[in-house]
Amino acid sequence: MKEIKIIESNKTKQASKGKKRVAAYARVSTKQELQESSLDIQIAHYVKEIIFNIDYAFAGIYYDHGKSGTSMKKRDGLQTLLKKIDEGRIDLVLVKSLSRFARNTIDALNVIQDTRKKGVEFYFEKENISSLDTTIDMILTMMAGMAEAESQSMSQNISWGHQKRAEKGVVPLRPVFGYDITKDRQMIINSLETEVIQVIFDMTIKEYPMKKIVEYVKSLDVKTKQGRPINKYTQIKNMLTDIRYTGQIIRGKTYTKIEGLEKTRAINDGDRPLYVIKNHHPEIIDLAKFDKVQEILSQSKQAYIKRPSRTIDLKNFIFSLNHEAYLYRKQIDVDNSDYDLLENEYQRKSDSPRLYMKTAKHVLKRAMNSLGRNFSDLEAKYDKQVKLLLKEYDLELELITLANLVAGYKQEYYKIKEKKILDSSDTALMFQLEDVITKFSVEYVQLEDKYFENREMYKYPEMLKKLISSYDYPIQEIDPDMVKSIFSNLVIVDPENYVFIINVTNKKLTMDDMKKAATMKPLLESKCVSMNKNIETVNYKIVLF
Repeated sequence: MKEIKIIESNKTKQASKGKKRVAAYARVSTKQELQESSLDIQIAHYVKEIIFNIDYAFAGIYYDHGKSGTSMKKRDGLQTLLKKIDEGRIDLVLVKSLSRFARNTIDALNVIQDTRKKGVEFYFEKENISSLDTTIDMILTMMAGMAEAESQSMSQNISWGHQKRAEKGVVPLRPVFGYDITKDRQMIINSLETEVIQVIFDMTIKEYPMKKIVEYVKSLDVKTKQGRPINKYTQIKNMLTDIRYTGQIIRGKTYTKIEGLEKTRAINDGDRPLYVIKNHHPEIIDLAKFDKVQEILSQSKQAYIKRPSRTIDLKNFIFSLNHEAYLYRKQIDVDNSDYDLLENEYQRKSDSPRLYMKTAKHVLKRAMNSLGRNFSDLEAKYDKQVKLLLKEYDLELELITLANLVAGYKQEYYKIKEKKILDSSDTALMFQLEDVITKFSVEYVQLEDKYFENREMYKYPEMLKKLISSYDYPIQEIDPDMVKSIFSNLVIVDPENYVFIINVTNKKLTMDDMKKAATMKPLLESKCVSMNKNIETVNYKIVLF
């Protein structure tokens, strides 16, 4: 007979005890503060302040370091805290000061007002202000407005400094293939790299196909200044359009646009000065040749736009283990899609067999229909595999054990503290108990967060189950949106073996994940006739990842 134990939610438990669930938020942004261990000091302070307050229930410490106060979206610690507030698991948040919280007026006010509606309080210690007091809205606006003006003034000063240096021909030097930068910040020609640059410009003028130019560069096994192989079309194109090879530097093509305290990069369409510094360094390509290449590239681009597009039915969906890359649909014959190929960015790998789009679509349709029509029989297997993948732990018992452990140590701690006279052994024991209570209290919150995260993770695979069952089978035509709603990827192991991934974790998959998926136990496996005359059948399987 099953034994069922019900654990009250935190909300229920805390309400019954009359304790506030209290968390803290800390942030440091400058290197100096990090060196002074400001963050560690803040965390240690709040941990003890909350854990050893008999009216508080510890709900965790959330922090960000090295993050600017001007943008809340980029602060992972704060976003985690706000998510926990939305889940109804926090009543009060302690913050050192308003400046530690945010300097962006709109963001700060939105958070304050939103959490106030939920009955959640932020208390700012330095200012002695509670977010439940509506006067904070005016104070926050004034303080943040001053900080905003300071930030904009600083940005303007920096921009002014850059402009003045550019007027004198002094600009930041960034590593570029073809040049070396000396200790005294001069750009000098790298003769070996220069030869590569000159050849690709000459090949472009002679109207060599870009495929041939890429092959040439790949054969040289050259690398960027950052050590990455130069083997892609985009890298070659960037070289062919880099004005620095003419000995010039253009400064001010983009600029930092400030709206409030949000900063974005914007194209300079005449809003700011543009500085063209000629004869800044030795040229590799003369200006006439450079302009000729730009003209050729422009014509090539126009021709590319005019011809029928190489349509991508399922962008970033079909992954080839052989290519170790996503494949796109390459249109060979405008009038006959049967010849459409699946290829890598530029060309098929030399030792790779041809992959046809018609075969991929045929197998995809068969896999979709097989999954949909048999899902009622597969559902129990699906649920079992989901539990294994999400690693559903029995965290409830661990939570109870830790809670009882903390309660026992606290009881011992307060028993000693209530003594009128403490000897040295009592004091030493209290310090030890403080460390132990702190350690297990932090572990409890981390385990509790993991427990709620696991519960949240199960919502996505449940949604997938409903989607699979919602479609009408058999499907006659492949709809990319429908496919991607169920399968995150199709992995082509080889022309005879396909793997379809149902990503139940909803996390972005890496190349290693694709390789691993190909070896996993299937939810369903079958085979179908191939649409390629050189291959009789294709084996396919559907896996959960």
